[in-house]
Amino acid sequence: MTTGSRPMAGTALAALLAAIRRSPIVVQVAAFVPRAAEWARIRRSPEVDAYVLAWIASHARGARRAPRTLM
Repeated sequence: MTTGSRPMAGTALAALLAAIRRSPIVVQVAAFVPRAAEWARIRRSPEVDAYVLAWIASHARGARRAPRTLM
């Protein structure tokens, strides 16, 4: 249901909840709690940037495009 050109908030929320239910992402709360405590400590430390970059690198997929060569 829409009002003008914008969907009603309830409709958007229902669509969002449905998308979350269909999502293949699974969070294991028991495994997450120790990591949350570790993150609370790390995010205040000077090593936070290195930690975040290392995490991104460990979860990144291979290169999606061929490397460019400069002439």
